[in-house]
Amino acid sequence: MDLKKEIRETVTYVIIGLVLAYAINTGLGYALDTDKPVMAVVSNSMDPTLKKGDLVVVRGVSPEDIAIGDVIVYHNPLQGVAVVHRVIDIKRDGDELIFYTKGDNNRTNRLSDQEAGIAPPIREYWVKGKVVITIPKLGWPRVILTAIF
Repeated sequence: MDLKKEIRETVTYVIIGLVLAYAINTGLGYALDTDKPVMAVVSNSMDPTLKKGDLVVVRGVSPEDIAIGDVIVYHNPLQGVAVVHRVIDIKRDGDELIFYTKGDNNRTNRLSDQEAGIAPPIREYWVKGKVVITIPKLGWPRVILTAIF
């Protein structure tokens, strides 16, 4: 096989793979009612419940359907990233629910995210959804890419 043809085919497959991944992620986002339907766990903060490199599937939910003990994904405005942590308390501020969160790893997360200054109290519109499925180790490509870039 000629080298140019092999390179062209490889590039074509990579482009098709990227387009399919985008389409699947977008479709899942609509089906699960969230803009973050699939996420890789990129730290050990949720160990032993979630391991670094696990992939989580997230379903958008109404704030009223979130309970203490649920694992949620929220946008952290201080760090500009999505965080996967457990709800440890819920308070009301007028008509809005406010969530307090913490990672399960007590060695690295002795305090709540709010007490540690990692995140402010989580406004309901920062919540992307609840974790509904965990797929072990499937998130490692994302973890590796995050480490490189």
